[in-house]
Amino acid sequence: MKRITTATLLLAIASGLTGCAAICDGVISIETDVRNDVLAKKAWGHWSWVYGDIDHPWHFGKGFKEGYVNVLNGGSGCQPTIPPQCYWKPCYQTLEGRSKIHGWFDGFSHGALAAKQDGYGDIGQIPISPTARANMEVARRRPAQDGIQDGSHAAEGIISDGTQEELIIAPADGDEESRELTPLPDRPVRIRPYE
Repeated sequence: MKRITTATLLLAIASGLTGCAAICDGVISIETDVRNDVLAKKAWGHWSWVYGDIDHPWHFGKGFKEGYVNVLNGGSGCQPTIPPQCYWKPCYQTLEGRSKIHGWFDGFSHGALAAKQDGYGDIGQIPISPTARANMEVARRRPAQDGIQDGSHAAEGIISDGTQEELIIAPADGDEESRELTPLPDRPVRIRPYE
């Protein structure tokens, strides 16, 4: 009986540990959604006076808030291809309904623009460390340094032993390849403390 209780306890602890990350992700998602919703409503409260004379202000406002949230969530702010599913109802399949849908699309664009103007264009991005940024810059520049070409020879490959590089060059006229030993140029020091 005690073995079953211990095994059950260990199973409960193990399942609790694996579920903890999912719960944390869910809580963060809810917090982010609430924050974005509040910011969008505040922005509509701030900007709504500009749109006082438009047709269908309720639908425009709804689109405005959704466009604002789109940018806050890291989206580009481009209008979606189709409106939300609530606009697929038969009551919107009239001229008046289409006008409301167009109001929603216009509001979406204006909301996305307002979010960018308010400085929230990159609020959803998590900053990375300066070390990781330096590593990405080195990796981005490296292919340009390896692509050595001059008028008569094309670089086929570079072999390095740490002190010298052996550049394998294939002549353009089809003769046998030649090898040149060149000292390593001064390169930026790679910063990779996590390796």
